[in-house]
Amino acid sequence: MEYWESDKVYLQIENNVLPVEPGKGYSLDLSDYDRISQTEAGTTIREVTRMDVPSISVSFDCDVEMLKEMKSYKSKPSVLVKYFDASSENGLKEDVMYVTNYKEQMLADTLDGGIWKVSFNLEDLGNV
Repeated sequence: MEYWESDKVYLQIENNVLPVEPGKGYSLDLSDYDRISQTEAGTTIREVTRMDVPSISVSFDCDVEMLKEMKSYKSKPSVLVKYFDASSENGLKEDVMYVTNYKEQMLADTLDGGIWKVSFNLEDLGNV
């Protein structure tokens, strides 16, 4: 049973809405970061420093125009990303991220530049 809508935006980089949805080219992992230390008396103290830090895996097929846009993001120090978050008021959460593990592969050669498979990860840049 599918719990998502096909016309809903799940991932947007800058002004590009990507053709992905959960289980189909889009995977979101949220992690918490904490610090654990001990006092002189031996008491363990846990301090949660960041919660729900996103890491997004992306993979989809596209034309040469979208390929050029995606390729430009890999060299940028950061990109503005909007991703689906059910707990967010409007369904999308905004974050500053960067692209890692960028890969592209031509699937079919066409007169207008081909059909390409693009995959990459989006990692949180931290508090900027």
